[in-house]
Amino acid sequence: MSNTKFTQQVLNSSQKKSGLSRRHFLKNTTAGLAGLGFWGASSRAFSKNAAHIVIIGGGIGGAAAAKYMRLLNADVKITVIEPNTQYIFCPGSNEVLPGWETLEELTVTYTTLKTRYSVNVVQDKATDIDYTNKRVKTAKGEVISYDKLIVSPGPTLDYEAIDGFNKSLAEGEFPSAWHAGAQTLKLREQVLSMKQGGTVLISSPKDPYRCPPAPYERASFILTMLKEHNPTGKVVILDSKDSFIFENVYPYYWKEHFGYGTNNSMIEWVSKSDGGDVIKLDATNHSVITANGTVHKGDVINIIPPEKAGQFALQNDLAEGDWCPVNFRDFTSTKFTDVHVIGDSIDGDPMPKTGYIASNQAKVVVQAINDELHGREIANPFIINDCVAMASKDFGMVLTETFRFAGDGKRLEERYNIPGATNDPARQVILQKVAENWQRSFRKDIFS
Repeated sequence: MSNTKFTQQVLNSSQKKSGLSRRHFLKNTTAGLAGLGFWGASSRAFSKNAAHIVIIGGGIGGAAAAKYMRLLNADVKITVIEPNTQYIFCPGSNEVLPGWETLEELTVTYTTLKTRYSVNVVQDKATDIDYTNKRVKTAKGEVISYDKLIVSPGPTLDYEAIDGFNKSLAEGEFPSAWHAGAQTLKLREQVLSMKQGGTVLISSPKDPYRCPPAPYERASFILTMLKEHNPTGKVVILDSKDSFIFENVYPYYWKEHFGYGTNNSMIEWVSKSDGGDVIKLDATNHSVITANGTVHKGDVINIIPPEKAGQFALQNDLAEGDWCPVNFRDFTSTKFTDVHVIGDSIDGDPMPKTGYIASNQAKVVVQAINDELHGREIANPFIINDCVAMASKDFGMVLTETFRFAGDGKRLEERYNIPGATNDPARQVILQKVAENWQRSFRKDIFS
């Protein structure tokens, strides 16, 4: 579904309820929505027969589903179940390493969802789904009934997939920093305090994982830090893949600024075929072992673990193997009725796992739910992914992908465009500003 079509349906829905003209609606958006009950106290009364949409997970996918469900329908009850009182954005969190962003700037709360969009946010952990009686149980013992359930739990970071690695080590001396927070700050501290001439090892996981270009963006930012504070230091990327997103862009930048491909290079990329697949951490000797038996010693070791569906999805039988199968028309679970699964937990190939994709999957789901509530035929989705990344504060990159519904039982059809790097520095600066501002605008869109 295109963003234009989605916006028009929101406008049409609001005009029908209020009698406002399009011109008046656009001129007085805030007042108009407030008058319609879109923006009001979270204790707003709903009809006894109002449909209840329950959303598990208050990350990007869950928050987007709550916000856009309300924009489409002023009458439904919406409940988000989320144990945390705030959310730290992972998009943009690599910028915390060189000090270009702070965790505070990446942190948002659920106040706007509650007060502006009349969403009931339950600060608790969902534990069990009773599919027969359509109820969700929480860790504190609350039982919440639903008419439609949206599950957006994010991924499980599978630390134990790497022999010798675990969550405790990731929270200590070997931060993965793949959930923005304390580990991000720990990794920054380690890089800044690394001995002169030391080595940073980054282990990039096998596909699929959230934000495909992020390991290479991270390596680039760390190289910038080393060039300023530790110019004889080095970054080695040990990869569980033989190719990576923006592989026609990052090496260009590395060659220009860090001597990539020369004897004096500050960076080395080791593909899976060349022995880059990390299978074990030797924490005692501060080294990793790859599949071909090679030992790599690092002063800073950043293992980004492989992923699988969120624990909640796995424990509630929504997955087959590591991921949750869905119908791509409306992201309903193939296993249970009236349950939609979105975000990093789904078996969504060829879609990558990104926050922007999760937000657009949320829009497809709430449109489908709203159509069903109004007795309309569910439309075929058309999903857009805009991916942005940076190599530095003056070098950015973008790609655009589209995913078209190909029929029931089929995967989505993908089309994409990845512009390569150029010799025009002004163009790369512009793309960096696009990437930087896109991330900030996206954060505001989801939680404001």
